[in-house]
Amino acid sequence: MFDVITVPVDGSDYGFEAADIAIEIAQKFGSKIAAVHVLEEFSFNSYDSEEDSGDEILAKITKKAGEVGVEVVEHLLTADPLRDMNFIIKQTGADLVVIHAHGANNHRFVSFEENDVSDTQIGSVSERLIRTCDVPVLLVK
Repeated sequence: MFDVITVPVDGSDYGFEAADIAIEIAQKFGSKIAAVHVLEEFSFNSYDSEEDSGDEILAKITKKAGEVGVEVVEHLLTADPLRDMNFIIKQTGADLVVIHAHGANNHRFVSFEENDVSDTQIGSVSERLIRTCDVPVLLVK
């Protein structure tokens, strides 16, 4: 049913929640995971530190998936998540996208309580995917 499940991850607890669900689904359907971490084109941090951080994020997902026998293909890309996520998803060959409702770019989004975020709100990348993606999107809240 799902050969490739793409899960965009930003390093937040919310992103890892979505990855956990993607791994669970992949395990049930014998799917591969395409774990995607996007390095933003314009960042105040050094590229090397951003790349190292992205590698660590993807390695966590690969390790966790490997523990239950799920294959992961890591994708560390420089792009604009809002503009480019649909293209990235097409390139991964996704049959399903699993993404959390809220992103956490550079860990600015710490928690719902600290940021006065309602559980009915949705992040811009997730919202755009729901509206424009050609494959099913599972939104994790």
